[in-house]
Amino acid sequence: MRAERFELMARLALLPSDTVFFTQITMEAAEDPAFLDAMRKANIKGALVGVESVTPEGLKDVYKDFNSAGQSLVERLRTFRSHGIHVLGSFIFGLPSDNAETFEATAEVAQSAGLTFAQFLTLTPFPGTVDFARWEKMMGSDPQQIAGIPLTRHWLIPQAHRPKIFSPHPVMSAEEIRRRTQSVWERFYSLGFIWKRSRFLKSLRGRLTFILISKIYRQMYADTGIATDSARAARSARWARWLAKPCRYLFSARPMPELQVPNPMVFDVSARLQEVEEGCHGN
Repeated sequence: MRAERFELMARLALLPSDTVFFTQITMEAAEDPAFLDAMRKANIKGALVGVESVTPEGLKDVYKDFNSAGQSLVERLRTFRSHGIHVLGSFIFGLPSDNAETFEATAEVAQSAGLTFAQFLTLTPFPGTVDFARWEKMMGSDPQQIAGIPLTRHWLIPQAHRPKIFSPHPVMSAEEIRRRTQSVWERFYSLGFIWKRSRFLKSLRGRLTFILISKIYRQMYADTGIATDSARAARSARWARWLAKPCRYLFSARPMPELQVPNPMVFDVSARLQEVEEGCHGN
């Protein structure tokens, strides 16, 4: 499998340099400099990396205790950046071993590891996973119902009523997990921290664009991702639309008058359907 991936990246490297790619990858790639070099040559500019947890106990909860934690995790994540690969780090809150200190520790790692983007999600049991089977068994034969639908079939519950935190936590309430998760989003995507992360861009235009994209990402995922309040969701969508307008202008390229635009091909659908019908009758 590793050889096949190297072959794929070698082929991607032959494409024009302005053709870039993004992928999803596990933390183990940070232990393989040759693999990271091949990614850079293949114009793979960024990767979503499932960090999940910054503590050994949390990694054990998600069956990833082979991953690094603490300062070792920070160094591993920095390895991606040193090879020219930007990281969208994905973290999970609400694990059984989490406590109030976990949120602060996660915010520190996300900031010091040089992540370009980060997302902070709450534990959600999905069918087909060990977590779901364990949670469904814990809920018993008569689970709580919302809008007439069992909580164990949460994906069928209307979005406006669907909770985002399902499993009872040993030491924290659902509201505390929601509130602390929100605070980590707000800290990571504060204007000062975004500006600091934008230093890899050389132009002011590029840095301003990065700020707008970061704010849009935060509005789209932080508020609507962990809140069921429809008013809050609508407000987040409205903010995202407002932010997208100046972002569109920053992305606009210079006119290319020499570019030849082909005439639109005229295609009479009704005439073509009539031809097909006549052909069917003829057969």
